Amino acid sequence: MYFVTGASGRLGQLVAGEVVKQGAERETTLGSRDVGKLSGFKGQGFKTAVFDFDDPQSMRDALKGHRHMLLISGDTPNEKRISQHKAAVDAAKASGARSIAYTSFTNASAASRFTFAKAHAETEAYIKASGLDYAFLRNNQYAENIANAIAHAKQTGAYAVYGSKGKVAYLPRADVAFAAATALLKSPAGHAVYEITGPKAYDAADIARTLSRKWAKPVTAAELPREALISILETAKLPGFFVEALVGLHEANAAGEMAAVSGDFRKLTGREPESLESFLDRTA
Repeated sequence: MYFVTGASGRLGQLVAGEVVKQGAERETTLGSRDVGKLSGFKGQGFKTAVFDFDDPQSMRDALKGHRHMLLISGDTPNEKRISQHKAAVDAAKASGARSIAYTSFTNASAASRFTFAKAHAETEAYIKASGLDYAFLRNNQYAENIANAIAHAKQTGAYAVYGSKGKVAYLPRADVAFAAATALLKSPAGHAVYEITGPKAYDAADIARTLSRKWAKPVTAAELPREALISILETAKLPGFFVEALVGLHEANAAGEMAAVSGDFRKLTGREPESLESFLDRTA
């Protein structure tokens, strides 16, 4: 039996869709703090369960009888997230699970400029120490992350981002979900780390050229000032810890932390991830 945490979120719902495609829905339980958000999946054959990161008993109860868990990273501040992840690992171990697939992040290191990388590094270390089998999915950035900058470029002719010189090996969220579902359902014994990246890394100039070709009009790359990014994020009413993380993510991009390209997606799934050019052709 397989278990997916955070299944009501955007990534979790896509993972559920991939589980259906792979024919394992009747062997899979979807967990969420608000199980009502999962009601539509029950008709597809899934089981659902209350899985609350702040309620260890709910996690232990939900995980009974499940051997393999996909731990989808939470979205709380670092210290709380680390505590929640550790509690989920403890619950999995107490419930007799054999393996954990974890949605980590590129350069999962406390030294990263991206503040959330600390939570991923500490979660990975805790899973390693648990004695369970594991697969760490160190996902690069979603291609969807640049949607606002693309919309602005369409209006103004300038693709403007903070950290514009840094290259990023973007891939669509759907490919991240496919890799996560595959890692869960394969659940190989042992320890594995997969660098989940797109097939190529792009800086702002690369993206501007791609958009210019697609739209048949000039698009230039521009450096968005740090203060302008902060203002945009604060205007969107994002919490302070999230603003800090997103600014740090752009600084990690500029430092080259997201530029490495890996063949691990193909190694895990048997196919290539979608390129950013293809993604932009579909969506921009």
